[in-house]
Amino acid sequence: MELSQAPIGIYDSGVGGLTVWLALKRLVKQDLIYYADTAHVPYGDKTRDQILSYSQTIIGFLAEQKVRAVVAACNTSSALALPVLTPPSGIKLFGVIEPAVREGISATKNKRVGLMATVGTVESGSYQDLFRRHAPDIDFFPQKCPKLVPLVEAGLTDGPEVEQALEEYLEPLMEAGIDTLILGCTHYPFLLAPIQRITGPKVAIIDPAHQTAKDVWSWQKQYADNPNPRDVFWTSGDPRDFQAKASFFVDRQIGPVRHHSPGQGETEE
Repeated sequence: MELSQAPIGIYDSGVGGLTVWLALKRLVKQDLIYYADTAHVPYGDKTRDQILSYSQTIIGFLAEQKVRAVVAACNTSSALALPVLTPPSGIKLFGVIEPAVREGISATKNKRVGLMATVGTVESGSYQDLFRRHAPDIDFFPQKCPKLVPLVEAGLTDGPEVEQALEEYLEPLMEAGIDTLILGCTHYPFLLAPIQRITGPKVAIIDPAHQTAKDVWSWQKQYADNPNPRDVFWTSGDPRDFQAKASFFVDRQIGPVRHHSPGQGETEE
């Protein structure tokens, strides 16, 4: 395969990375390969070694698919794996944390920025380190949100259970007087409506998916557009389950979804 026609890989623990996939589809005319590691969702409660192992396996698999770039559409993997991973030769790696930090710094007026993220992302200190390095004058308030990814993966994006969890996590951030909120997990944009009901219109919401897609678009402009780009989906879990969830969240039928189990071959549903 010529490099100019090589696809771009995207991976996440589940449906969250579809926010990045959607943003990329709007900007980039290239084949996209999406890998959902639903056998290990959620990533937020996994150890650093587990996240590193999952990420290495997926990036290695995407390299076998001849991708020229891989987007870690997952904050936990971006925080824990990307800083220490050496990508296969010729493959460019993109994460979602630096784009979110840039947007947060640009958006805040009162220099008080909040973060909603998984336990693993917050405890990695990645966001904290970048804000200290690039904007030490900004007060930064990270909030662990362990209940949210399981809710989204269960198809719950609104309602009493979602609202209760969001109020629990957003209350200390609102009390801190933030004017900017970073959605530090690609699952969270699916909760945007109830989040905005709680924060109100005066808080800027930063979804890193769009800025990440812009970074990929800027890099890949050196390659010619593909006039007939294709989408390919893989999952380490149940293909039918992922296809149903993904189609629900992106409001369109996706597929087929292929199953990948390291060392056990591949199947298609």
